[in-house]
Amino acid sequence: MKSERYRNISHATVGGFEAVLKDGKAVSVRGEATREVLGRGTLIECPQERFPFLPGRLGDPFALVAECIWVLAGRNDLDWLTHYLPRAAQFSDDGRVWRAGYGPRLRDWQGVDQLAEVFRLLSADRTSRRAVMSLFDPRSDFGPSLDIPCNNWLSWLIRDGRLLLNVAVRSNDAMWGFSGVNAFEWSVLQELLANWLGVEPGPTYFLASSFHIYERDRHLERAAAVVNAFPGVTPYDFEVSTPRLEVAQDRLDAALLEWFAAEALVRQDPDAWPVESLPEDPFLLASLRTVRLKWGADIWTEDRLRNELHACPDDDFTAAAYERLARRFPRLVDGIPQPGARAYFNRATCRPTSGDGLIQAIDALHREKNAGYGAAWKRRGERISILPNIARKVDRLEHFSTSGLELSGETLFDTAVDLLVYVLKYELFLAEQSPSLAERIGLQGGTRAYSDCNDDFTVALRHAGVTPLADNEVDSELIAAVSTFEDLWPKVKAEADVEARIAATSRLRVHAARLVGAIALTQPQVLLAFIQQWSPRDETPSSS
Repeated sequence: MKSERYRNISHATVGGFEAVLKDGKAVSVRGEATREVLGRGTLIECPQERFPFLPGRLGDPFALVAECIWVLAGRNDLDWLTHYLPRAAQFSDDGRVWRAGYGPRLRDWQGVDQLAEVFRLLSADRTSRRAVMSLFDPRSDFGPSLDIPCNNWLSWLIRDGRLLLNVAVRSNDAMWGFSGVNAFEWSVLQELLANWLGVEPGPTYFLASSFHIYERDRHLERAAAVVNAFPGVTPYDFEVSTPRLEVAQDRLDAALLEWFAAEALVRQDPDAWPVESLPEDPFLLASLRTVRLKWGADIWTEDRLRNELHACPDDDFTAAAYERLARRFPRLVDGIPQPGARAYFNRATCRPTSGDGLIQAIDALHREKNAGYGAAWKRRGERISILPNIARKVDRLEHFSTSGLELSGETLFDTAVDLLVYVLKYELFLAEQSPSLAERIGLQGGTRAYSDCNDDFTVALRHAGVTPLADNEVDSELIAAVSTFEDLWPKVKAEADVEARIAATSRLRVHAARLVGAIALTQPQVLLAFIQQWSPRDETPSSS
């Protein structure tokens, strides 16, 4: 079994698609051709970054919100759900309900509200390992049906002041299950329980027996397009807020009834905003505001829709609505007033290259130089070899910052990329002394000389997140990189403990990555020349 760690559902989806496209085996199940990876584990570190922002995937945030609240309310009726999921009846045995819908099984399984029982159990014993929700019913789910639950088991643990969630999945459709609704709805349930218990939501771990993509409807081609189009960032990188689900345990059912009543009003008339009966809960209010935009888009003018979007908070609901509605009205993403959403769409829609050409070029540069220089960069240790290599690049950046002059034959972008490469290699060197760092970076395969392995560098590079920023960030990131190195150098000279060196190096890596991204955005011709120079060669890369 192979497990991977990701920041949020967007990154996890791209990683899952890559895994299936690269390693998936062809298998036909019930006449459906699929590509499948067996026993895939996925850990999502920030499950509350729950909206998938994936150009090319054509997701529907309105359907995500609607189905999630429908499940939370314990419902499985299709009359209401088909307003948001018109094809829902295709997966029903009778066209009226989802027989195995998660809602009734969570909220009223033979008279048991599993949500209330898990809250009761963990309130009484915060170390309990018995807080489990079951979704598979042996009495009925072994029989023939169009509707067999794919997510079968939710296990909850409180550790270190965080509520952890583990999800066991028998069959995970990477396109419309995992990234479609599963991660979203379980993140909402996790946040709700965490708030009731007075702890923070922790990571969520999914274990899928079969993780797959169907070949129907060109899903494999769409998955490849999503991977190629992913800009490497989401609105969460630009400080958009995430409205919290704060409704009290004894108010949940009443609040949901109020939500459905208000939703019926705005669905019939988007201008009928029920001010006096709006939910007080931030999440429920944001979700109602978002579905109102869906119905308003059908009757409002484009100018009216733009004005409504401009009046919304700078949160992930708003960003998701922009992304969805801009497919019909592309000009909606022009002149966005919300700073976080604006920064994201500027980055996501003005990418100077398709796919991850910059990452591939940096990776190719490293492979070629590593083949030529080998371990010379670290041969005499941190103080004599590693840090001086980093210091030379930092000194050049500082010189440019004060003089504005680039070195002959080396652009500012070249220097910034070299700094990032050296810092990443140093992090790999430190990971050899710290299993926890290796795990955070996403390295697999046990202890080894990570800093010697090209493939481990590739993992670290993708983990770094080279993030283009606004024009005025180049100068600030230059200054930050120099000052961060001044914090690192004394720790190495004093032979500080490895965790202190790791922390300082990680901060330097963040600023180096941001600097590369900022220059890439503001100097597209320099970026294009770099990518053309270091385009990966048509050969099998060496792993050492």
